[in-house]
Amino acid sequence: MSQSNESQWRALRRQWRTVPDLIRKPVIFIVGMFFLLAAALTGWLPGPGGIPLFLVGIAILSTEFRWAKTVRDIVMQIVDYCIAWYRQNRTLGIILLTIGAVIGATMLAFTIRQVFFN
Repeated sequence: MSQSNESQWRALRRQWRTVPDLIRKPVIFIVGMFFLLAAALTGWLPGPGGIPLFLVGIAILSTEFRWAKTVRDIVMQIVDYCIAWYRQNRTLGIILLTIGAVIGATMLAFTIRQVFFN
């Protein structure tokens, strides 16, 4: 990010903080909950589903709400643990990721077959 873009972003953040809590918190709550609801609705779909939407929703909510910061910190601890485990067990991790990809592809193929050919 260039220096001017970063300073513009900081200015926008400062300006957003001047909006009264009575307005700012409900807006953050509605936008964050929209992403969490979208995550719940798309979580069953093949692929990453609702995981990215969940993470975006929690990131938005954690800007204003302590409980969301706690959830964000717990999720980040789990991600850090998984990354550390994968680095220590790379071969086993590749095997598990391959098995997961094969299962996911099989489920996708089965879903497509059921939807379009039955």
